[in-house]
Amino acid sequence: MSYTQSNRSNDFAQTFNTAHGEAGLARVSIAHILQRIQADPNFLFAEEFRQGAGQCPFHMGAAEGAADAAPPIPQDDADKVAVNSLLALLFNRLRDHIAEKLPFDDEGRPLLPIPPRSPHGLDPADRAAMAAAPVDAFCSVLRDATCHLLDGLITGWAIDLVHEEEHFRSQGEGAISLDAAATFVLRTVLEHSPLYQRAGYDMLSITKTGSHTAIHICWALVEAAPILVPGRDAAFYDDLVRRSLKQIVPLSMSSLGMLVHYMEESGIEPADGLAVHRLPKDQTAFILDGNGLIRLNAAPIVTFAKPGERYYTGCPAFYTTNLIKLYLDIVAGLALEYSVYDRLQEG
Repeated sequence: MSYTQSNRSNDFAQTFNTAHGEAGLARVSIAHILQRIQADPNFLFAEEFRQGAGQCPFHMGAAEGAADAAPPIPQDDADKVAVNSLLALLFNRLRDHIAEKLPFDDEGRPLLPIPPRSPHGLDPADRAAMAAAPVDAFCSVLRDATCHLLDGLITGWAIDLVHEEEHFRSQGEGAISLDAAATFVLRTVLEHSPLYQRAGYDMLSITKTGSHTAIHICWALVEAAPILVPGRDAAFYDDLVRRSLKQIVPLSMSSLGMLVHYMEESGIEPADGLAVHRLPKDQTAFILDGNGLIRLNAAPIVTFAKPGERYYTGCPAFYTTNLIKLYLDIVAGLALEYSVYDRLQEG
């Protein structure tokens, strides 16, 4: 289904939500689940948490004898609610870990790793070689290196959580921190979930995959700015990109299937599915609104749901204060550091 372009900046979110409904999908906000966990950490171990966390509209929906009872939540959807709630909780720790552990050189410049499988053979620390590289290779290396930078930080976060869980287990006193408990329950849910077992996902792979998507969209937003408003300086673009983030956040509130289909239809997602390709100039995802901000175009929305899927939560990062902003801060900072906006306007 194709959607006509709306005029107001918030219309994309409304149209996207409507399209989910047309696909038979209902959004489950996990915000109050997180509040309940904070108020009562023992809720993590309750059977109710594993079966949708007592979420409306399906809580008690299948009560025996109820004539108008809704069908029970599909187990795959219940697993998504539990897993994404746990990840959103643990992502507070991830946000702080990334902010504290970002590496910088002696001059305060960010240190990016050499992308190990990049075909371009460029070291991001070699500024002269980066500046001399063709713009597509230059953009590819920055994107690739950013993903690997985050991969390393995410691995450190996961190791810290596992060590914390092991520490409390070794005490043998029954006491445990909230993060360690969430790590334990998350691993248990993932190990017993047919949905996640089919995909071969664990905490680390889910988080790294989501991180790559977030970095990909943040770089796409940066690369869209000179396409939409050519001929301006880096300060203008940096301000535009940062002020436009709130217009892009609705992507993180979608189901995974709708997100992937939107990215493919609009040109954000390349044919090979890798996050290392520069945004094509004929992309249709990003447009300007009446206030001169970059926002999302509703026209490429594609209605989609997997067979049997009825509920979605959106990305766990959406529920973690300032995590998406942190990803954009990293990308936008690199864009300034490496003169990306000037390079994007070459030729």
